Formats: sequence, C-alpha cells, structure tokens
Amino acid sequence: MNIYIHTFGCKLNKYESEKISYELTNLGLNITDIKNADAVAINTCTVTKDSDKKLILFLNSIADINSKTIFLIGCYVSKEDAKSNAEIQKENIILINNDEKENATNIIYNKLIKSHDSNLAKTTALFFPQEQSRAFLKIQDGCSVFCSYCIVSRVRGKNKNVPPNEIYQAVQKAKENDYKEIVFTGLNLGSYNYENTNFSYLVESVMELCAKLGVRLRLSSIEPIYFDKHLISLFDEKNKKVLAPHAHIPLQSGSDKILKLMNRRYDRKHFKNIIEELYKQNEYLSITTDVMVGFPDEDENDFNDSYTLCEFSKMLKMHIFRYSKREGTPAFNMENQVAIRQKTKRADILNKLNNRLSEEKYKSFLGRKLDVVIEKELDNSMYEGTAGEYLKVEFQNSVKLHKKMLVSVKIDEYKNKILTGSVI
Repeated sequence: MNIYIHTFGCKLNKYESEKISYELTNLGLNITDIKNADAVAINTCTVTKDSDKKLILFLNSIADINSKTIFLIGCYVSKEDAKSNAEIQKENIILINNDEKENATNIIYNKLIKSHDSNLAKTTALFFPQEQSRAFLKIQDGCSVFCSYCIVSRVRGKNKNVPPNEIYQAVQKAKENDYKEIVFTGLNLGSYNYENTNFSYLVESVMELCAKLGVRLRLSSIEPIYFDKHLISLFDEKNKKVLAPHAHIPLQSGSDKILKLMNRRYDRKHFKNIIEELYKQNEYLSITTDVMVGFPDEDENDFNDSYTLCEFSKMLKMHIFRYSKREGTPAFNMENQVAIRQKTKRADILNKLNNRLSEEKYKSFLGRKLDVVIEKELDNSMYEGTAGEYLKVEFQNSVKLHKKMLVSVKIDEYKNKILTGSVI
C-alpha cells in the first residue's frame, strides 16, 4: 500500500508528519510520491484564510482524487465550521482532528488495511530518526493563552506535556543516533509544566544530561511571559556548549496599546527588560522574533514603538507578518482595520531594519569561534551548518565530514548572511 504525505504550515506540523511517516513505514506501508499513491495524508494548517485556500487548491489539484483515500489531519479540520464545508464532505475523505492526531497512524493504517485492531501502531517514543541534522522533540502541545488574533490556540486544544523521564530517554536516544543538537519544540513551549516540573527547571535538568552526553540543547519559540529569572540565568555564556545561545521571543508589537488589544499579557517594558537581562548573561546571544504590522487600530506611533523596540533588541532576524483577519477570533470584528497599503509600507520599513540589524549581528562574529552542526556537504569539500547562535556558516575541510557532526569553526569572513571560516 502506497501513501503520500503532504504538510502545510509550521515546523510542529512537519515534525508530526515525519513521525506519522516513520510509524506507517514501520507498519509496512510505502511512503511514495503523489502520482503513485493509493492514499494521501495531508497535515493541515489554518493559521490564515490563505492557508485554507491553499489546502482546497491542493485537494482540487490531486489527479483521480475520487479513487484515492484522503486523510485530512489537524488544524483545518478542528475548526467548528470545517464539517459544514461541502468540499471535504466526501466518502473518500477521512477527517482526523487535533484531538485524534496522536492516534493518526492507527486511524490511517486501520482504514487502509481494513483492520479493526486499534492498537496496531503503538505510539512511537518521543524520539525517532529524522531527516534533518538536528533532533526535534515535541515535548508540549496545546495553548490556553488565546491571543485575540490567533485561531491556532482555538483548534489545537488544551495543554499537553510529556513526562520528564520520557524526555530524558529521548535525549539519550538522540545521542545514540549520533545527533549533536536536540531542539525542544511545542505549540506554546514555555508553558510546559508537568506535576512539579516547570519549563525552566526541565531545561536545567536536561542541560545537565546534555553536558554528560556531549550534545547541545536548543529551545524553539518561547513567549515573553515565560522568561522568568531562572530561565534567563540559564543563557549564561558559560553554558553555551549545552544550551544554544539563541532565543526566539515573539514580540508581535512594541506598543502597549496594541499588545493589550492582542491579549499578549506583557508590555513593552517587560519585553525590554527580558532583552537587557539576556544580554547581561551573554552579550553575543542571538535573539530572533515575530512582529506583526497592521493590527486593528495600529497607528504610526504604535508602529514606531515596534520599530524602536526591535532596533533596541538588536534582533538577528525578524519574521514580519501583515495582520490578516481570521474568522473565529476576537480581532476579526475589531474596528479601525488598517489598510493593506499601510500594512505593506510598514512591513517594508521593518524589512529594511531587519536586513541592517542582521548584517550588524553577523559581522559582530568576525574573528570569533563558533560551534556548528553540519547540515549538508557542498562542492569542493565545503560544508554548511548552523552555529549555536543560529547563524549560517560555511567552511572547507580536507578530511571527510558528515551531517550531524558538531565542529568548531574560526570565522574569517562575512558575505550575504553567510559566515565563512575554517575548522579549528
């Protein structure tokens, strides 16, 4: 039985699709291209209206769609209005919402093989071999913050946290499979809390394990409200070999007025204080962020607050989004919607700032040593990888190297958001 798996949306979706693919392969199914597939599984996204449109366009593009079994998984089918969409109400389309996603492999297998055994595919342990050079571990899911513009928290469900002992086992397993960097990921990662272990204490305990194993831990996106003093202290420069010196902290807006309308639960002063304290721990720390422009009622002063706070924060990279109305969210019905032309103008201004700050950050590492995880081999014995500081690095080495290795590189040159150097 051949099945094609397609993924829309975030890195979390990609991780989940890869896990489903791994489990189905272990059950004997063949992961193939769409042309040769008997079935198609689509991990969906509904973060914007465009995400929904892309899904429907993709469905309509599938040749002989009526002869294939189609599985729609995740966020799109978890919306309240999904079941009323006639385009996905067909006998050959099976809907698997987020509450059922952990059992998606069983549902797919049982439907295709006509089995009634609900326990055929035992849930794979947290770690499984992955295509990329870093091992991603999803330790948390769900969100109860409910930002006024976000539909995802409304379709992903309640907070779910993996027990610490399973996380420790997964880190150990990743090491045994030659991974040198482990990435913690989740929908709202910083909210992790399992019994008496909150996020910062989990990170500290995993760092101790990483130090023993000789691997590096990286944290994906963490909301500002979870940066307590304990978590900030872990980014001390002396820990950079076990905790990647990089923090992704979504700002969204630097205006107190807009943050309140967004229901973001922190203010400009709080965010600024986090940045200051992190740089005290390590002046070479890299900080990345998400910024939204054109949220309802955002005026020039509000936008300027975002601009100046990003500039103050010396961001390595900003993911810049134009606000898009989303049905089912409080922001959808807010007054004083910002014109598309104004949103585009503000995004362009932030993009120019982004390019300047990124270049300044990259150049600050000239002459320094960076620890780099190799991601791919280029031509002429050249390699490319990512440093702990989330910087792209290229280097040449006469001795054959391979993906996943962690090497120290002395940086000699910078060009077009790439640092180059030589292995020490």
